[in-house]
Amino acid sequence: MQYWAYITLTRSLHHFHAKDGSAVVMNVHTGQILAMVSAPSCNPNAEGSCMDPADYTNNAVHQAFEPGSVMKPFVVAAALASHSVQPDARFNVFHPLIVDGYAITDDVRHHILNIEHILKYSSCIGASKIALKTPEQIIYNMYRSAGFGRKPDLGFVDATSGVLPNWHSWSLARHATIALGYGVSVTTLQLADAYAAFANGGYHMRPELVMGQAPVAKRIMPAWVAKKLRVWLQSVAEPGGTGILAAIEGYHVAGKTGTANMANGHGGFYGHTTNATFVGFAPGNHPQLVMAVSLRGSHFKWNFGGIEAAPVFRVTMRHALQELDVAPACHHGPTMRITIRPGQNLAEIAQQYHSSVAHLMQINQMTNPEDIDSGALLMVPTPKGGKHICRFEAPLVSRAQAEIWSEGGGGA
Repeated sequence: MQYWAYITLTRSLHHFHAKDGSAVVMNVHTGQILAMVSAPSCNPNAEGSCMDPADYTNNAVHQAFEPGSVMKPFVVAAALASHSVQPDARFNVFHPLIVDGYAITDDVRHHILNIEHILKYSSCIGASKIALKTPEQIIYNMYRSAGFGRKPDLGFVDATSGVLPNWHSWSLARHATIALGYGVSVTTLQLADAYAAFANGGYHMRPELVMGQAPVAKRIMPAWVAKKLRVWLQSVAEPGGTGILAAIEGYHVAGKTGTANMANGHGGFYGHTTNATFVGFAPGNHPQLVMAVSLRGSHFKWNFGGIEAAPVFRVTMRHALQELDVAPACHHGPTMRITIRPGQNLAEIAQQYHSSVAHLMQINQMTNPEDIDSGALLMVPTPKGGKHICRFEAPLVSRAQAEIWSEGGGGA
């Protein structure tokens, strides 16, 4: 898991000419950190390596950044939990929203959107309208309870808490744009930790590095709110969504893209340099793992979170789910019997038929995965037309189409 996270992150970092990046994988039910990677990095065993002080920085906990639209689900959660907005609310996002003299716009124009589509197409106008209907203190408390603005107790020297200004100091513009991930800075670890609450039914889990520690959980949103977000966030990785490149064949994926112009340190932003982020969990209907990916300082043409960070999630999460033997959604179809060939084991058969060891043991009423004999009959998912049945397939889309959708261009 650590290997795949590092390999895919560094490849994306080099391909998109990003300055640095990080990724974190966590168990959504225990808070256990299963992978944490930072790039650029070095091999301390290699002579002459690790000469740059930046090589010793763990960007996942030491580097805070403005995260962009990955913060929108937390404003939605705050609005729903406080009944400031109803789940079936719809918003007109056709015209720019003028707040304190600033125009909030969307990259792609839509008309009337419900909350699910505001998240799917990442409408800044829609998210800001939801934020302005929700009291500042309610939003602040949701952010704070999710772990933003607080330093993680993991023992890392100089780990940052990020920046979350007290709600008393918010201007009207800050009230509207903090929903868009501006005016707040977070770490990759904080994002993974916070999104676990959507996945596990509304609990913030204290992140843990050491196995065997008892989970520490605190409810931060009602279960019904977390369930709504779980369903809505699955649309982000479906056709038309900004996170289509996070889709994994055989698994439902839920998540959110984020793209923020990178601050220049002088009160403004670089013209075409971004923080690109994706945070998601899988399987979307019964989540086990959450992963946050961020790349800072990219100036690539299509430097969106859905283009740079989502593929890192897809590759890493696919291998992680297989490593943990989490069965894909496609294993519930019709079954047939096959004859076990000499030398075959259950893991090989599970991979061949797009299933899992656990599911094959279940449908064959086995108690031991070693309990298979050559020549014996085994029940497996039924192939169809030379291909294996999969109730949920990752859609085939062109790179150009994915780039358009990543900008919010799905059809409404």
